[in-house]
Amino acid sequence: MQNNYFYKWIDSNKDDEINSFKECIDSYIYFKKDAFYKTNKLIKKKPEFNAPKLLKIVLLLFSRDVQKISLARETLKSISTDEVNDYFYQYLEIVNLWIKNDLKNLLIKLELIIKDNPKDIFAIRLFHFNNIFVGIDSKFLNKHEEILSKWSENDQHYNLLLGMTSYAFEENNIIDKAKLLALNSLKQSSNDLWSWHALLHVHDNENNDSINNNHNFNKINWSIYGPIKRHIWWHQSLILFYNQKYEKSLKLFDNYFSSSEIFYLDFCNACSFLLRLHYKGVDVKERMDKLKDFAEYFKNQHILPFIDYHLIFYYLYYNDQDYFQQLEERMEENYLENTFKENYINYLKPIIHSMKTNELLNENIIKSQFKYLGGSFAQRELIFLSLIQNTKYEKNKSDLISEYNDYKSVSKLYV
Repeated sequence: MQNNYFYKWIDSNKDDEINSFKECIDSYIYFKKDAFYKTNKLIKKKPEFNAPKLLKIVLLLFSRDVQKISLARETLKSISTDEVNDYFYQYLEIVNLWIKNDLKNLLIKLELIIKDNPKDIFAIRLFHFNNIFVGIDSKFLNKHEEILSKWSENDQHYNLLLGMTSYAFEENNIIDKAKLLALNSLKQSSNDLWSWHALLHVHDNENNDSINNNHNFNKINWSIYGPIKRHIWWHQSLILFYNQKYEKSLKLFDNYFSSSEIFYLDFCNACSFLLRLHYKGVDVKERMDKLKDFAEYFKNQHILPFIDYHLIFYYLYYNDQDYFQQLEERMEENYLENTFKENYINYLKPIIHSMKTNELLNENIIKSQFKYLGGSFAQRELIFLSLIQNTKYEKNKSDLISEYNDYKSVSKLYV
């Protein structure tokens, strides 16, 4: 069944504009690298059409790059609000909050849209991918189950929702259900990389490399996709790492890591992978040095605690005291004034103190699994491994290992 949700909010009733915008939306929701190009092209062709301008803002903000915010703000000013309806105006409120880095209120607004329009895949994608950086918990799962209950398998994009819900189950350590939903999604259609990603998260827990022999996975045309493909290859590298195939994992890393474009997730993926190998005694200095331009670019942005905890452990590798000396003051200028205040005070700041002064971490922080610093458990694994490696306290080390092993049984292979 065709999902025509955006007929309700886009500011056009012309078939050619609607169809062109649908192509832009499809490129976005399927992670294709031409999404920004197509959207910009449509804006130039139809300068009075506001919907693609809204999508352009979203694509800019998904870069998680402070340097892109000014362009997002300029694009927002170019939108004429005279011809937009209340539904569209809700999206304008959302991007306004996003520009201010107020992700928590952004999520509240998105929930209101989804409540009234439970099949709005655009809103659901925005909710899913922003929530990841605020904290994936049981509420995240409950919301996805609630949304899924409003859909049927005949709905267009149903498999996308299955992939997102699979990910929510896996992040709540309900692995069997996560696997079932991921496989069901890919059975319906193998064109959603996030469903492949959800399956890889399941395989991560199973120490399972069977995806390498999956016919549908191996015939993916990677050339049409954006940075998400490198994140998927990162997961494949991790499974090799878990099996102590360090040289093979590095070869895969060298094939997919590109220093030609600065994107936050590429830096975070590369940093966390190389540090894992470093903790196992593998020499990764040459490759770590290649990340310096990335690190310098992001180190004073403080847009997401998720990016910052990767930076903390990156600069710890170099024992860069200048970085740590100014770090807390710089972060507080940003995080104490925005939506991440509690996340910073309760979770990120104690980690900084632990690294700077060997301060003992509170047991409750460890039991939180650092989920409110953002990212999946596979990404936050870096926090566990780095703290285990660097803590001066046996109690911290034993608590970290215990919590880690309780969540991830295969971790005993390498911790």
